[in-house]
Amino acid sequence: SFCYWRESRDGSKLMSIKFFILISFFVFHAEADSLFTPNLNARARAMGGTSIAYTQGVDALFYNAAALSKVEGYTLKIADANLGTSKNSQRLVDQAFSSTSPATAGGLQSLYGETFFAEASTQSGMVFPYFGFGAYSSNYVSETFNNPVFPTFNVDFLSEYGYLLAGAVPLGNNMSFGFTGRHMKRWSGKQDILVSDLLGTTDRDLIQSRLQDKGTGNAIDISFLATIPQQNLNIAVVWKDVGNTAYTIDTGNGPERQDDNLSFGVSKIAKYSFFDMTYAFEYDHIRQANENISKKLHIGAEMSLGLIDLRAGLSQGNLTYGAGVDLWLINIEAAAYSDELGSSVGQNRSDRYQASISITLDFDQAFKLKNQMGKKRRLLQRR
Repeated sequence: SFCYWRESRDGSKLMSIKFFILISFFVFHAEADSLFTPNLNARARAMGGTSIAYTQGVDALFYNAAALSKVEGYTLKIADANLGTSKNSQRLVDQAFSSTSPATAGGLQSLYGETFFAEASTQSGMVFPYFGFGAYSSNYVSETFNNPVFPTFNVDFLSEYGYLLAGAVPLGNNMSFGFTGRHMKRWSGKQDILVSDLLGTTDRDLIQSRLQDKGTGNAIDISFLATIPQQNLNIAVVWKDVGNTAYTIDTGNGPERQDDNLSFGVSKIAKYSFFDMTYAFEYDHIRQANENISKKLHIGAEMSLGLIDLRAGLSQGNLTYGAGVDLWLINIEAAAYSDELGSSVGQNRSDRYQASISITLDFDQAFKLKNQMGKKRRLLQRR
């Protein structure tokens, strides 16, 4: 990536930026896999799965560490808890998959051809100007029941918790470079299991007995953020799991290597008298050459009205939408989105919902609490 800046002759802060990403610098690798991104909060899901170009505060620890250069004062996020589920998951629980009721042949009959999904994650951390630390837990399970002629179901499972340190280095008045180091414990696995093995037990018990690949890993993420102030425009590049992340074996065969994810994003803020608009575009998984490009594109928008934020977008060609409510220290968010399970958009859509609740404390440099009710706080956060 190359950036060129020009200072105007009158010494003002007016600048122009030319930004080019040389994709050819990176060697593409070809490996088709799920493009689901875990550990996104409900705001990002509702805005089409975008996150890296408009992130700020503690969220910068998890999405783009270069944004730590914009932190003023101190921010403590006590918790950001997220729960997600596919639209049909209640049916799964009712028909065989509660934690106390074992599966029966009759309860499994109507599940063939369907995919069921559930996710739970939480994040917490504290950020200062140019530096921050945090912790997270990310868990999800996806289960697909195949043709009853050969009755199997595929389980894709991940449970991970980790700790991270992140920092940002200014590269100019409105540019910064970010670096994140993560240490994590992962329990994961993908396996085709005979439906007959499920009879008389529960999916939770079966996962615990059949999926034993656990390991420890260390990952590096690097990021870049440039801002054009007069346009309220942000340009971001994030490369997660640089060089792929390998895990040492704790039990079983250990988790599979985690592929890297190179992403490019742009966001713009438009300010009006009574509300702000945030627009975002993101192109992720750039280095996965065998994946259809339509599965990598995300577009989102947010209208901030103070107490309420309204959001919508497109993720992998599917509509996303949601809203957020600001209750002083507590934010409540909800999102509806879809994940494409097929090799290209429109083949096999999984409709999902997600809700989150977070508790955040903002302090000024004298450690005086800055959180305020309503529009003033929300619009200051955007600016």
